Amino acid sequence: MSDFTSSFWPIYISAITIGGILGCVLLLWISGTTKVPSASDNTTGHVWDGDLREMNNPLPRWWVGLFIITVLFSGAYLYLYPGLGSYQGSLKWSQTDQFDREVTKGNEQVAPIYAAFQGKSIPQLAQDPQAMAIGDRLFMNNCAQCHGSDAGGSKSFPNLTDKDWLWGGSPEQIHETITNGRQGIMAPVAEAVGTPEDVRNVAHYVLSLSDSPHDSVRASLGKAKFGVCAACHGSDGKGNHALGAPNLTDNIWLHGWGENAIVDRITKGLHNVMPAWQSKFTPEQLNVLTAYVWGLSNKDAGAVEAAAEGGTNNAAAPAPAPAPAPVATPAPEASASPAAAEAPVGDDASVQVADGVVKLYFAVGKADLAAEADQALADIVTGVQAGKKAVVSGFVDSTGHAARNEELAKQRAFAVRDKLKALGVAEDMIELKKPEAIDAGADAKARRVEVSLS
Repeated sequence: MSDFTSSFWPIYISAITIGGILGCVLLLWISGTTKVPSASDNTTGHVWDGDLREMNNPLPRWWVGLFIITVLFSGAYLYLYPGLGSYQGSLKWSQTDQFDREVTKGNEQVAPIYAAFQGKSIPQLAQDPQAMAIGDRLFMNNCAQCHGSDAGGSKSFPNLTDKDWLWGGSPEQIHETITNGRQGIMAPVAEAVGTPEDVRNVAHYVLSLSDSPHDSVRASLGKAKFGVCAACHGSDGKGNHALGAPNLTDNIWLHGWGENAIVDRITKGLHNVMPAWQSKFTPEQLNVLTAYVWGLSNKDAGAVEAAAEGGTNNAAAPAPAPAPAPVATPAPEASASPAAAEAPVGDDASVQVADGVVKLYFAVGKADLAAEADQALADIVTGVQAGKKAVVSGFVDSTGHAARNEELAKQRAFAVRDKLKALGVAEDMIELKKPEAIDAGADAKARRVEVSLS
């Protein structure tokens, strides 16, 4: 909708348009009637470079004819079509009407294709290869701009391949979302929570709900203030599909992760809009698109696709596969052999020590330390007591959303720092060193924090 709502603008545009045409007519009239005194040789007396003279000839008739045709065409066009402010033209033509006619014509041409899908439920359509091929094209042309070509989403745009749904993931709820759109509104509630410190405490309590790295003291203080948030997210923090309030207990962060991101949401609020597609798609197209989106997270009878390291802001981390945790070597002098250094790393948190470097491995999307971390870090503590400094660097695997992974690497480094402090290491003897590249590969060994002495 135009911001120019005053009646001045249609008048202004009409005046300029008509004035331009009348100016052309006036120029033509002046050029044809003005007599320039000329010399006996039919020149105007203007001479350039000694030999170049301006002749006093009339305008060519073909040029005058084209000029007149142009003026007449302009007048006819402005009578038939919109061009004078708010005047719609005698034909009542508009780009919107032409677009609607072309869409209707296109829908009529593809109607026989969609007729084959009538009477099928959303799950049945999701198993139809032809329907899914069409759904893929509809998604790529209309939805991928926000949700990504792989439907994995990005910050503030949900991942559609997992089981986490703000407004519900049933076929009916997805159809409702696509058809009528959604308005996701979180009001700024910092004043209701209390002081800035109260807001930080609530942020840490929210982090604790998903067992994310947090300050337990602040979390305990923030629990009492969470009542302001519970009105939408529930007293247990598990959200409410009816309100589009996300589940805060699943470690899935659509709008950013960590204390700062949560404080920002509490302080500033948020307004996210999913547009309605009812006016663009036919009912049959809406059903096919719904089936395609539903099928993204319900492949093979509802199997959940494995989430990438750190998720894609809205992806849940998969359940870790059981694997034995390697036993840490207790002392640098008895450091692991090259074969031990390359021992397999499972999906659970674990520890390895090689060449004086403690490598703490983490589960996908988690920052929890393995139980044997204390033993593995004992020699680091001894080295610090001898005057050395502990250097802590966090890495992630190369899959998932880059910004989320960077925050995850930092939180893992913080978790190791806190563990060292709990073991008696002074904070000024711990150096958090960001690697030149935090992406360390695509396997479980990449999800680690390295601790060494310097």
